[in-house]
Amino acid sequence: MSSSILKFHHIIALAVFLPFLSSCTNTKITSVWMDSEKAGTAFNDILIIGIADEEHNRRLFEEQFTNQLKAAGIESEVSYTLLPQGSDINRDTVSTAIEGKSIDAVIVTHLIAVEEETVYRPGMDYQPAYGYYDGLYSYYPHVNTYVHQPGYYTTHEVVRLETNLYEVATEELVWSAQSSSFAPESAKEVIDELVKLVIKDLQQKGLIKTKQS
Repeated sequence: MSSSILKFHHIIALAVFLPFLSSCTNTKITSVWMDSEKAGTAFNDILIIGIADEEHNRRLFEEQFTNQLKAAGIESEVSYTLLPQGSDINRDTVSTAIEGKSIDAVIVTHLIAVEEETVYRPGMDYQPAYGYYDGLYSYYPHVNTYVHQPGYYTTHEVVRLETNLYEVATEELVWSAQSSSFAPESAKEVIDELVKLVIKDLQQKGLIKTKQS
């Protein structure tokens, strides 16, 4: 990655799209990148920015993120109070919004893609039962069960997101993770699971700390 790509003001305006989908959620972090030169740098006051297709989704994202961070003892702030709906999200507006505050990092999440994934669901596992093979009328009902319960394919939507952590002082990208949510039921479920995974990884890497740390 070039330094220009890593700059905060080049990526801060990326949108967060959190569509409402169907079925059960299964969110995983699929890849993580961290600037090795930032090892040992811990942040304790984070601005959460989410730009959604609907203001409701933006607030849902930011509030859930800040609530979970505060529950972990980490100071954080939603951006929708500083950057109201309709505001341009760029380097200047964000810098002005956080001027005079103790915010030392910014987290931004944005959509990579919404894809369709087809999964094969196997039918009943056939197990030979040779004791049934001595007569037609005992063999037939045994195998008929398997014939009429074959495998099948199902298609689900997969939401792929990228979450980035930027340092305010340098405006550089410190940490980035891509996640995949398989067949999520709602935006709320995606947000809840993603936030937990992000906070856990940031804590493990020492990039966020409590006021008491």
